[in-house]
Amino acid sequence: MKIIAHRGHSALAPENTLAAIRLAAESDRCFAIECDVHTTKDGVFAVIHDDDLKRMTGSKVIVADATYDVIKTHLITGGKGINHYDKEFVPRLEDVLEICTLSDKTAVIEIKRVHDLDDLKKILDLIESYQTLKSIVISFDITILKVLRAFTDMPLQLLKYKLNEDIIYDARVNRLDLSLHEKIVDEPLVRRLQKEGFRIGVFTVDDPDKKDYFNDLGIDYLTTNTL
Repeated sequence: MKIIAHRGHSALAPENTLAAIRLAAESDRCFAIECDVHTTKDGVFAVIHDDDLKRMTGSKVIVADATYDVIKTHLITGGKGINHYDKEFVPRLEDVLEICTLSDKTAVIEIKRVHDLDDLKKILDLIESYQTLKSIVISFDITILKVLRAFTDMPLQLLKYKLNEDIIYDARVNRLDLSLHEKIVDEPLVRRLQKEGFRIGVFTVDDPDKKDYFNDLGIDYLTTNTL
């Protein structure tokens, strides 16, 4: 079972910051580092989970409506270890990809929100510009993944809190793997999906006993805050 650092090593440093990304890059416990991406007003791919900066900086700035130069002036004020990492700001996707490349970690890129479908091709071009980088793109939005599949054979994962036959069919025909919330994953489902050829991920698991359980089930990827 391969371990993915959720938003970097977010148990020690504020999520999605370069501090958290670097801590994950230094860990031998994870094979991959996950981050979230939104497009800014001026077309920069900003690494942040939420649509706005409120939770992480206290600012009401909406990512899609602001330029990156404005966004990066708002320092991160919340998250784990903030007392030790009080000069962090919202990084760019290329900053994260550079760290992943240099540390030989797989980049797991969750696309949250983009302005239009052209942004997806630009993200793909950016990823492919790092020739030695290994990467996986994930999303809750299957339309995003379908568009990407038209351009690339790279691994793509559909994130889901619930699963039904239509979703499984759609994932199969579009060659998407499945990353599922821990509460819906059990042995019969895992065995069925394995038989159908899916790679299976589970998120977001911090309990050591649950990690052992999913490892015993033969889960391929486990996303966690606690490396």
